[in-house]
Amino acid sequence: MHMLKSFCLVALLFAALPTIAQAGYLDENPDEVFADVYERLGALPVKAAQDPFVWLRLQELKREPCDQKSVGDLALMLEKNGYRREAAEGLYRFVRECGAPLNALNQSINIYLKLTDYPRAVEVADEYIRRAPDNNDARYLRGIALEGVGDFQRALVDYSDAIELFGADKKGISSRVFLHMAGAYAALHRYCEATAPINMWVSLDPASRDTSRTQKIISDYEQQGNCLASKEFQKESFPVRGQRNVVTVKAEINGVRGLFILDTGASYVAMKSAFADRAKISLAGASEIIMATANGTTKAKLTKADKVQLGKLEATNVPVVVQNIDDKSYGAGVDGLLGMSFLSRFEVQMASGSIEVRTRRAKQ
Repeated sequence: MHMLKSFCLVALLFAALPTIAQAGYLDENPDEVFADVYERLGALPVKAAQDPFVWLRLQELKREPCDQKSVGDLALMLEKNGYRREAAEGLYRFVRECGAPLNALNQSINIYLKLTDYPRAVEVADEYIRRAPDNNDARYLRGIALEGVGDFQRALVDYSDAIELFGADKKGISSRVFLHMAGAYAALHRYCEATAPINMWVSLDPASRDTSRTQKIISDYEQQGNCLASKEFQKESFPVRGQRNVVTVKAEINGVRGLFILDTGASYVAMKSAFADRAKISLAGASEIIMATANGTTKAKLTKADKVQLGKLEATNVPVVVQNIDDKSYGAGVDGLLGMSFLSRFEVQMASGSIEVRTRRAKQ
């Protein structure tokens, strides 16, 4: 009996289709019937509009111009039927008209990326970020689109911002973000800096990620950039003092010594602008990025240091950020943070009340 009722229900639903046909989806001009919908969302080819499912969604959007379910269903059917550009354009224009849902912009960008229409993907991503400036997915998608148009410098900023906006537990970030960021550095022939995102990804879960494969990726970049990467094993140890477990170290940046907080939670080596001036850190062509801090997000200039040295451990062409902040922002007498853009090139471990930073051993 239950099956008979279900069959009857399905039969009734299909019986409604001839009514749709009689209402006009085969014999009326959709350009005229849906002129107001097309003005808002963009016109469809007649053949696309004459699909019964599409016709119904257009009728719904004619009655309710900002029906989110209708536009979502419409886009899915258009994409399924091969009208991908029309689906992407409709989603983009719908959000601009109605203000939501923002995930429609995510869908639109992904479709344009599949179409390799990178300039349009950048335009939609710009709108996404304007409406959701703290959305890390929006930053990542725009980074992909910017790579597509060859704007690798802006792509770098978006990948960095996507990482910073993800939240405290960065272990959950896809490796794709770090690989794309490294690729953008490499496209700019900044091969030593390209190692930093890969090293950072490894450092978030070294037990499973510090493999011969990832070390080969890093080694290939180092060889291309002729980077300083000593294979001789070195180790430095720093005691953890005080209730706050803050470790301060003396490090040299471009040969200038300063006092830094050893901070494995900071993505970059960060410094005050006054110290950057002394260390002759160039800000020519530097890009403004977002930095996540305990007090929220702030802005900094992303550039590089020619050399960073911590005792016997050293690295060249290290990504660093410069902040225009007062003398007491990091603490009295502290010049900045020694973050993961340097530390991730090494193994960092807690051991008997001290933090050990040592050369990473090669994997067999």
